[in-house]
Amino acid sequence: MKDSPAQEASRAFVETFIETYLLVRNNFYRQTQVPIPVNQFVVLMALINDPSASISEISRTLNISKQQMTTIIDKLVKSGLAQRHPDINDRRRTVITITDAGMAILDQQKETVHLMFHERISRLSPEEIGQLAQATYTYNRLVRKMFL
Repeated sequence: MKDSPAQEASRAFVETFIETYLLVRNNFYRQTQVPIPVNQFVVLMALINDPSASISEISRTLNISKQQMTTIIDKLVKSGLAQRHPDINDRRRTVITITDAGMAILDQQKETVHLMFHERISRLSPEEIGQLAQATYTYNRLVRKMFL
């Protein structure tokens, strides 16, 4: 049975979506060294988006088992990058927060990425930079809408 035009467009979009992910990952983020293990770095990033999350909530957000998440959090706490606190509204719940040292790592990484991005974007004309910026804003807005 032949795909409908909508199904064909959807398949083409999925291929382009994956290609975009791989382009950014392989040509940008793979060249960026992260100062801590990637799984710990991702948890710190998640804590920026939800500064009072529990281990279970972070685990669900990142699709990592609770057992693995507990180990990651233990390592972050031991290295002084995160802290555990009792939830003031629910004594059974423990929240995980990022420390100043954890924020410093994220800030440092953001600066590294910014410098690398600035170097790469300098290869584009001002018109191309504007096109890329607009396309990126539109892409991000629509991807967020897909997953809300």
